[in-house]
Amino acid sequence: MKVAAQATRSSNTGRTTVDLYFNDNNGIAIGLKAVQDRAHINFTSYMNKKAREIEAYMKANHPWQNRTSRAERGLHATVDSYKFGAESLIQMTLAHGEDVWYSIYLEEYMGKRFAIIEPTVKRFGPQLLDDMNLSELYRFAGNPKR
Repeated sequence: MKVAAQATRSSNTGRTTVDLYFNDNNGIAIGLKAVQDRAHINFTSYMNKKAREIEAYMKANHPWQNRTSRAERGLHATVDSYKFGAESLIQMTLAHGEDVWYSIYLEEYMGKRFAIIEPTVKRFGPQLLDDMNLSELYRFAGNPKR
């Protein structure tokens, strides 16, 4: 089973996306399909739990002072999950709300001193990548006790 992770950041929207890919290309896909399906479901569940934790962290630890609370309310972390035959994609997105037109200024300008998304990715990214190692994926194929 191959595992790959990729983090991308859009400077236009201020959104950071971490993608996880895992697939089986060694010819025993039929035997691993049930395990892979369970791993996909359980890992998606785990990522949704982590997204809630990360969102709460962003809302509690943003560096700006609230004036209208619009930027804080708009902070969110979402997980999208897709299956393409033997491949799975689980994607977590950290972003500001669409009605927070000034989020680009918070994240990219003024020396990035008001940024919350990039520091959050730096804080939680290594932990999420550690959880994507092969032994953890096999554990997710069984019972998600995290």
